Amino acid sequence: MPEKEPTILESYIIFSETNFQMVKALSYGIGSIGLAIALYRVKPFAKFRKPSSIPSNFLHKKVQLKGTVIRIEPSCGTLLMVDHKPLIPLPRLSSPKYLPIKIAGVDVRANGISWLQIILSGKEITFIPLVKEKDYVTCLVSMKQNKEYIKIGEELTKVGFAMVTKDVPYDKDILSYYKRLLKAQKWAQNNRNGDWHFIKNSTLLWRIQQNLNNKLKSVLPTFIVRQLNI
Repeated sequence: MPEKEPTILESYIIFSETNFQMVKALSYGIGSIGLAIALYRVKPFAKFRKPSSIPSNFLHKKVQLKGTVIRIEPSCGTLLMVDHKPLIPLPRLSSPKYLPIKIAGVDVRANGISWLQIILSGKEITFIPLVKEKDYVTCLVSMKQNKEYIKIGEELTKVGFAMVTKDVPYDKDILSYYKRLLKAQKWAQNNRNGDWHFIKNSTLLWRIQQNLNNKLKSVLPTFIVRQLNI
């Protein structure tokens, strides 16, 4: 009676038992290659000091990064000089060099520079890189405060210390951000906040509205005032 041909599974078991060390080494090798590829894509140890060091796939995937704002530079439309914090920090002996970040979608005014120095200097921020330029990287910037994330571009615009520009890439997520900037700017205009106090003359109707808003703020609970956006 002819012998029965072993199945594929049985053949694999026989091969594994007779070549255990080779199979083990092969498995470790495949695992090591997969880990190396994953580390290359995520770059957990990389400390970004210049725009060109940020991988392009970080921009496409909108990877959120963290860092500490060291100082504010009033150049190239106002830059945040950020000490980037890698996912897995390592001791470094080289002299510090900071990543120049520009807040997306806004033109920061003179008062805005002072505001940024007060609010952000020495604070940790999160930033999502959008566009790499030679001298800076344009980012969405936010800061955690009281368990909430403050969108710096929107806050700057709302207090009237920045004007909305169109230097943001077309993307459905970024378009949503741009619309929020326009809404914040409209609010700043209507309330004559910051630079808008000097750009737009106050009318009698505006002064009456402001007096009414101030009275409502004094008598209504805070959460209602926020809902009414007054």
